[in-house]
Amino acid sequence: MLTVLSVWGMVPPVLCHAAPSTTAIPAPGAKDSRTDLVARLAHAQSAQEAALIRQALEELRLKPVRPATQLLVRRATRELGEDKPADAIEDMGAALALQSDVAALWRMRAQTRLSGGDAQGAISDLGEALQRDPEDAQSWQTLTSAEEAAGANDAALKAWEHVMALDPLMPGATKTYDKLKLKAYGQPT
Repeated sequence: MLTVLSVWGMVPPVLCHAAPSTTAIPAPGAKDSRTDLVARLAHAQSAQEAALIRQALEELRLKPVRPATQLLVRRATRELGEDKPADAIEDMGAALALQSDVAALWRMRAQTRLSGGDAQGAISDLGEALQRDPEDAQSWQTLTSAEEAAGANDAALKAWEHVMALDPLMPGATKTYDKLKLKAYGQPT
């Protein structure tokens, strides 16, 4: 289950394992649009390139978040670390009250709700996130976890198919797909 928020001061788990670049991978530039980066991610040639593009996309998604909202997100992250999911969910709700137009904040609250055991609340928040940003592989990944936690294995598989379409080099993508397919449809005969 995905339980880590991708916020300031925390590196997304997928980036923690990226090896230093040994080949010339064109890094995402400041002028790359979200659409360009999404397309590049879908066609990345290496795990390193995909990790760089994921990071650039997340930075673009978080760019509009104002300082007051950032403080609430940081506090929610700290509260999750202290095993206080109810407090974290409340702070993420306050962050959304300030900036409900930022899809990444909806995803973050969904991750927080999922950490607190509220799969249905997470699914609801992810509906909001994906309505605002349907090309966010992290939201689809979190939706996969939420649907799986809710026992909706068919829906989890469909969400994961979106992840694979947007980010084919997601670590463990094929293994996760096979696991979800088995849960959704059982052993082939």
